[in-house]
Amino acid sequence: MNEPANLEFSLGSYRTIVSFSKDFPTIPQGSSVLVVEDEHTARLFPQPESRRVVVPAGEEGKSWNTIERILDQALNRGLDRGSLFIGIGGGVVCDITAFAASIYMRGARLHLIPTTLLAMVDASFGGKTAINFRGWKNMVGTFYPAERIWIYPEALRTLPERELRSGMAEVIKAAMLQDEELFRLLETIGERAEGLKELPRNTNVQLIRRSLQVKAFYVTQDLREQELRTHLNLGHTFAHGLEAATHFKAYTHGEAVAWGLYRALDAGVSMGLTDPSYAARVRTLLTRFGYEEKVSGVDPEEIFEAMQKDKKKQRTLRFVLQRALGDTLLTPLDPALVKEVIARGVAGYLKYPAPN
Repeated sequence: MNEPANLEFSLGSYRTIVSFSKDFPTIPQGSSVLVVEDEHTARLFPQPESRRVVVPAGEEGKSWNTIERILDQALNRGLDRGSLFIGIGGGVVCDITAFAASIYMRGARLHLIPTTLLAMVDASFGGKTAINFRGWKNMVGTFYPAERIWIYPEALRTLPERELRSGMAEVIKAAMLQDEELFRLLETIGERAEGLKELPRNTNVQLIRRSLQVKAFYVTQDLREQELRTHLNLGHTFAHGLEAATHFKAYTHGEAVAWGLYRALDAGVSMGLTDPSYAARVRTLLTRFGYEEKVSGVDPEEIFEAMQKDKKKQRTLRFVLQRALGDTLLTPLDPALVKEVIARGVAGYLKYPAPN
């Protein structure tokens, strides 16, 4: 099968090329290349020890300590701003490699090879870089798009089913934002009840490509998230609250996003804003992919308190909600309603009835 054509995007003064590859991309040789991998990708796609940094897998890797290790290696090897930083891994590796590249000598070159579905459709593209700080997710970061992103769909075969499902939540979000055809494809996949590892390569390519095109609609117009790009945060304010309240350990990012989508639908229906039939359609899709509408082992009040520190909050809590597929808006919500919506999404908290 022929590889799909490259995708090329202009993001402010930056240009990003996304390439799909049948084989694992060839890493450039030479002394001016620094490769960042996590413990998992270091085993699957090993690079020479002399020019790589292996970082912890998972959210604990998004720290100042990790960034210092990368910068120390770059400095010790005499790299300059013309040198190339390459991140090979999931969303965490993409975030920290891009952040390190963005601040090293005010900006080194950056290529990313995402190896998880979530990183392929979201974390690697769009220019957001970040680390966690004092328990809060993505509190310190920059905007720094990669000049090249290599998509190697076969890497998805190496992932456990839970990790694939985590990434699929971002694909669902992309479809909700503006792609009815992608949404119908997801419904078809969900109806088959097959393992995500069994999806044909061309289906994976289509999911990734269409998700990137949706994201590009927003980031090419609003790289620094002044207004339009905030629509990509659909479900994420709730999700970040859940992640922080559970110390980034109980749920994957995608599982938290799926829960956040449930909560956003609940809030919209409660306000008479979201079409109930559309909300039911999305809930059915989320359920088919195995996402639970209720979480457990966490106090709703802790989720609410964590949401107060979400980096997207201004003076009041503002949430991305939808009227229907492709009809999205940013709106403040009454804190009392937010607490009700959160509580309805936590098992054992039945104080508030669900909306009709």
